[in-house]
Amino acid sequence: MHKPKMKVTDYLSKFVKPSRPTSTVDRYFKISFFDELAPSMNIPLILYYSAPPKDINGLYGNICDHLEDTLSRTLSEFYPLAGRYIRKLLLVDCNDQGVLYVLGKANVRLSEILGLGHVSDPGALNSFLPCEVGEVDEVNDPMLSVKVTTFECGGFAIGMCFSHRISDMGAICNFIDNWASRRNGIHKHEIYSPIFNLETCFTQRGLPELDVRMPRSSVGVKTIARHFVFKAKAISAMREKVGFNENGPCIPSKVQLVVALLWKAFVHVDQANNGQSKASFLIQPVGLRDKVLRELPTNSCGNFLTLAPSRLRPGEGENITFPDFFKILRDSVSKTVKDCTKTLTHEEGFEVVIDPYLESNRNMFTNNVVSFYFFTSWCKFSYYQADFGYGKPVWASTGKLPTQNLVIMMDDHDGDGVEAWVHLDQKRMKQLEEDSDIKAYAI
Repeated sequence: MHKPKMKVTDYLSKFVKPSRPTSTVDRYFKISFFDELAPSMNIPLILYYSAPPKDINGLYGNICDHLEDTLSRTLSEFYPLAGRYIRKLLLVDCNDQGVLYVLGKANVRLSEILGLGHVSDPGALNSFLPCEVGEVDEVNDPMLSVKVTTFECGGFAIGMCFSHRISDMGAICNFIDNWASRRNGIHKHEIYSPIFNLETCFTQRGLPELDVRMPRSSVGVKTIARHFVFKAKAISAMREKVGFNENGPCIPSKVQLVVALLWKAFVHVDQANNGQSKASFLIQPVGLRDKVLRELPTNSCGNFLTLAPSRLRPGEGENITFPDFFKILRDSVSKTVKDCTKTLTHEEGFEVVIDPYLESNRNMFTNNVVSFYFFTSWCKFSYYQADFGYGKPVWASTGKLPTQNLVIMMDDHDGDGVEAWVHLDQKRMKQLEEDSDIKAYAI
């Protein structure tokens, strides 16, 4: 029997406010130097959960009501997420306007969705998100939107869109950990409660944001998204290919291996389409929480990252090997972290942070001169540990974004593989799928 096309029907939309009013002292939240540089966009994350056992489900009552109640209490601590951003003042008005909260029902079972299952287009997953993935920062845009979708089997998905203006993946996971820890009234305050201190450490400088030119709507945007999975066995094979010695000082990062493989494939696609590969400029956000300023608490909220740029001259990528691509990327990240550690410790020479953003803005849309690629890694974050009382996620995904030359990398469920969400135009995506390295390592 033919299975009907997946459909998600929304049946409730409301704003959830903090359980306690935000004090007048905390009414206006100034963004930091790092927040200024963040792009005006939502960060979409979806967590998928199997149907809970009946005894657990009864313990917490209705899933949607339980999540709404604990969300409201969490917002009392993460009060900027319930406010609205005022762009011209570079601050969040913490007016308790609330978080958009949407409830929906899907006409499929969770098993049909996991790993994209019977759904080949990642864009279909956007049905589990509460809003369009696109440009934000207008005065009426929520800083956070949440959607809970239930499946026919009793499983459910929690889709979230966070404004990048005050949230990077570290801050997002701190929020999710805090929210999930309230499942049984035992809230680990000292671990998950936020500290809004980055603006005092890194004050505003009137800088331009990273311009990703993302539209507010995906309507009319001709972007193709594909989901490539690199399992642990493939990662091990790539490590061997770059000459990894088990007795060596460090293990090659699985993220850098996948970035190198995809970058090499992109360059070869570029060569096939132009006769010679164009100059190539690749940037990777590098989180600084665990690398710089050891005394900065891990629960400091806001953006705390920089960009690591990697460059190739016209035609250069055609003559170098996979290990060469890997070395260029590894050296770029190492140099960026070293330079930032020196800069942020002495609070001077912030050009090392600012310049990659300015260079990215120059290169992002010079289509006839430079091929620009944006890779971001959400690996090694804690979202797979988010237990709201019904067990941990069985899968995590992003959605489809209305842009090209973007790759989002996430852990697979086992934790030792990488799932790469690649955004290109249709022609180049077909060429990428036929690349010999992609065929060899990805499933």
